[in-house]
Amino acid sequence: MQTPVQVPPFLRGDVEGVPLIVSVWLRSLEEVEETVARWASDLGPAGFWWVPAPDTNPIGGLVRHIGGSSYRLMLRGTGQEIPEAVRIRPAEEMAPSGRNPQEVLAEFAEHMAKTKAALRTLTMGDLERVVRFAQYEVKAAYVLDHIAAHAQHHAGQIITTRKLWNARQENTHSP
Repeated sequence: MQTPVQVPPFLRGDVEGVPLIVSVWLRSLEEVEETVARWASDLGPAGFWWVPAPDTNPIGGLVRHIGGSSYRLMLRGTGQEIPEAVRIRPAEEMAPSGRNPQEVLAEFAEHMAKTKAALRTLTMGDLERVVRFAQYEVKAAYVLDHIAAHAQHHAGQIITTRKLWNARQENTHSP
């Protein structure tokens, strides 16, 4: 029996009821979620928090950062304040913490669900609204677009880090 081929998110078409650009962002975030599920969800703590080299990030830190930064960017892009509970510097967010991988993955899923739910409520008028980001004023669409671009960037790092981890394990266990 042949395994059915799953259609990649970017070929799944429009998300009903949202502007086209929001649909594109939602499909991109689906791809990120599927990447995290495929490349990170089955790792134990050693692989999840492994740092392959100085100045690189563990898979767990990348997962945590994608979820947290996506949620923070959504809040900024919709003109909301970032609650103290989710304010964290990227370096701290990506650092190895030793937390249980399933807890980090659950937090990631929660942040992504909130982010996608908020994106689904947007109208074209919302995307045109000017928001403040740091010292800049920019249309909300630019901040919101960065959610998917930023998440995709780090999802690629997860894939590479996982491949390095797998190679390390193969070399450790080979005769």
